[in-house]
Order: sequence, then structure tokens, then C-alpha cells
Amino acid sequence: MKYYKLIDADKIIGVCSSYDLRKHQIKHDILLASDEDSAQYIQFKDKLYRDEWFKRLSTEKFDYDFVRIVVIDEEEYNILLAALETEEEVIDIQEENKEQETVVPPVDQNTEITIAYVKNAKVSEMSSICNRVITNGFDVLLSDGEKHHFSLTVQDQLNLITLSSLVAGGETTIPYHADGELCRYYSVADINSIVGAATSFKTYHVTYFNSLKAYIESLDSIEDIGKIEYGVTIPEEYQSDILKELISHMEEE
Repeated sequence: MKYYKLIDADKIIGVCSSYDLRKHQIKHDILLASDEDSAQYIQFKDKLYRDEWFKRLSTEKFDYDFVRIVVIDEEEYNILLAALETEEEVIDIQEENKEQETVVPPVDQNTEITIAYVKNAKVSEMSSICNRVITNGFDVLLSDGEKHHFSLTVQDQLNLITLSSLVAGGETTIPYHADGELCRYYSVADINSIVGAATSFKTYHVTYFNSLKAYIESLDSIEDIGKIEYGVTIPEEYQSDILKELISHMEEE
């Protein structure tokens, strides 16, 4: 049995197993269960998805979305499944890209430099930076009166979901560790502080990026698009209601 996570942009939108692989049977014009070598689709709920490593399609009859489909182990599958059932959002960030600089797609000599091309490149650049910021993590003040730093890789996000489940299950001392520190027992109050800070931190940056993308899409000058940097103040008309609320709370603190 193999397990898979479905990633759209950088968000994990679903998890599947080998049972969800599908292929098109031309003879009866239907979808059948498939092994990985023959799979043309993977089905999550009532939708079909594909990745570039799937077998070539024999027909375009069936609607599908193109996403990144990655093999995972059973433990990650179970954790992600639980998170998706509670509608918890998990950002997928590849560890090997954590410390790399943002890479803008190279310009082929035959590529026409249009506003649309520059917008796409800028949005991709901002998305990469946003993901790196989230991965790098946050500081939170705990009951010992000290600030501690916690990274937010995909595994860290899954770990925090597990910690929340332990608290909900009645555990009162939970083992965990901050970056660069030894594992120790945390109180329920400290775990709630960590999880709350992580949620607020991630929510802000995901919301900020979505509004920044809308702002970039509104620009009609290549020069103006080129000046955009992550962290720039977004004009209020392009700020979502959630971003406005988050900014207001931050200003009050």
C-alpha cells in the first residue's frame, strides 16, 4: 500500500492511497482501479487529479485538476487525514529549498516579456519568499518568561496538530522542543501558546500573500511590478477583510 499527498500551489488539499489510483478502460469507457505504473488519475473525494509522472492520457473525456502528487508514509497520511477532516490548513514546503534564494524562472530568448509574464514571475517570487518566511518560523513568549523559536516546516505543522490532539485528549504535560533546544515537557498553557502563535503567524503570512497577489495582478506597469517586495504595504483596497482585521490587531498590541 502506498500513500500520497495532493499539493495545489503550496497547500495540501488531500491525501490518498493506492486504492484511489484510476485508469481509463477504453473498451467500456469507464474508470477502473489501477496500480501506480498504469495510473492516469488519482481520485480524492469526487474529483480527479494528475501529476506529470502519471501515465499519458488515452482520452480527455474526464475533467481533472493538475497538482503535485507526492508519496508519503502511513504516519504522515494519518496525521494529514486528521488535519484535513478538521479543515486545518497545512502549507507544504520542501526542506531543500528552505535556505535557498528565491529563483525567478529564467527567460528564454524566444519568450516575449509581457506584463502577464512579469506578473507570474513576481507572484512566484513572492510565493517562494512567503513559504520561506513561514518555514523559518516564529518566536513566542512562554511561561518561563523567555522567548523561544519554533520552525514551521510541514513536519512541524503536523507535529503541532498532534500536540493539539494530545491536549484535547486530556494530556497535561506534553514533550516537545524549540529550535536548538533539548526536548522537554511543556504545560498545556505553553502548548496552547505555541499552537496559537503558530496559527496566527501562518494565517497572517498566507493572508498577506493572497492580498499581495491581488495587488500585483492589478498593476499595469512592468516597472511597478518589478519594485514589489515581500512586506510592502498593500493598498487598503486590495487587502482582504481578514488581512485588515489582522493588521488592526497587530497595531493594537
